[in-house]
Amino acid sequence: MKRSADQLLEEISEFLIIYLKSGKVGLNSFVKKTDLHISQMDQLLKIHFMLKPEVIAFVQDLPRLIRRFKTSTSVNQNVYHGQVKGQINWHRTLNEPARISTRDKTIFSVNERSREYAIKENLVLLETIQTLHKILFKDIDSGHFEKYEWFREWSRLKQSLHNVFTKNVYLSKVGSSEGKVTNRMIIDTLKQRNPLYNKAASILQEYRRIMDGDVNQTEIEQLLRETFVYPEEEDVLFELYWVVKLIKENSTDSELQLMDGRNNLVAAWEDDTLVYHIYHDSTGSSQIRFRTSTEDVRKHGHPFLDRKLDSIAQSANLAKELFERGFDTSTYWSGRPDILVEVYDKASSELKKLVIGEVKHTTRVEYAITGLRELVDYMKLVRNKNGSYLDESVRVQGMLFTEQLEGYDVQEKYFGFGNEQVVWRN
Repeated sequence: MKRSADQLLEEISEFLIIYLKSGKVGLNSFVKKTDLHISQMDQLLKIHFMLKPEVIAFVQDLPRLIRRFKTSTSVNQNVYHGQVKGQINWHRTLNEPARISTRDKTIFSVNERSREYAIKENLVLLETIQTLHKILFKDIDSGHFEKYEWFREWSRLKQSLHNVFTKNVYLSKVGSSEGKVTNRMIIDTLKQRNPLYNKAASILQEYRRIMDGDVNQTEIEQLLRETFVYPEEEDVLFELYWVVKLIKENSTDSELQLMDGRNNLVAAWEDDTLVYHIYHDSTGSSQIRFRTSTEDVRKHGHPFLDRKLDSIAQSANLAKELFERGFDTSTYWSGRPDILVEVYDKASSELKKLVIGEVKHTTRVEYAITGLRELVDYMKLVRNKNGSYLDESVRVQGMLFTEQLEGYDVQEKYFGFGNEQVVWRN
């Protein structure tokens, strides 16, 4: 029987807080601890902070809330000769000539009212908006994350936030808030009844506490639990389950990377002599290649291969004629393994071993055999950066991961051939 998504999540949720690829946001009650060694932890916290419902709601409401922008009015008394600007203070006007010993009848004392924008509440508001704007436009690659459903709301909201930050007339008159907003000012603004200000103050206070390290581990866990990104497909979750199992079994102090869909490096660790890099759904580093070009194949001149290459070329031409679009004809074979572990010599940085994992979330033998065929293809066809087949110089190991197959009571089984080895695990 296949394990359910909840069963898989219960075992690996702590490690999946680094997951920032395709998925959906939701509450994950399985996250119990976050004391892992995570690269770019600040960036991870900023991304999760932007996923908080109250932060999203504040930016959604901001164009409406900012209409309740508040200013203060101050009255200044000034003396003018021959002109009047503002309301005449007749008492001071009548006494002013005597005070300065003159008979000039064109002297007027005037009460002038001026608007003050840089008040405490507006400084807090400005820093809140400035902070969210900086996260979106500088600190994280929001354009990259917009392709994922869990971040798509910000693709609609970030322009709205940018317009308020750069074009709001009142906000622009506040000036700069840099270095002016104290924690005391935030606490005072929290008491405001105007939601524009108390919501802004609450967000800024929470952000400062998180980024300054003033929250305890439980509160960080709460943030990551409430804004947890789930892998969208159960098969992907099963692949990540085995990635995490390999990390747990082989390291006690791995450094986890953000899984954001770029190079897909999940973690790195080392021992006295070797360095390990583990990847998910990746072709790995620049040291290896899972690709054979049509140009390389044509050099061998076998009739079947020649006909296969001619078929590729003819298909591309027909596609252009019929559908006005072609396809890549330079690649004869390529692959993208579910799991890769690259093992390097610590002293020389030379690749010493490659572990390739193929994962099939199945209990059916037929589907497991399909995975086995794909795995052995990867093992036999992977090359180094110079184009030579890797198994001629480096030990290549394959691992096939499945659910418990029907009729097979096996936890781990090894198959050896040549320099390579296949391990079947379920």
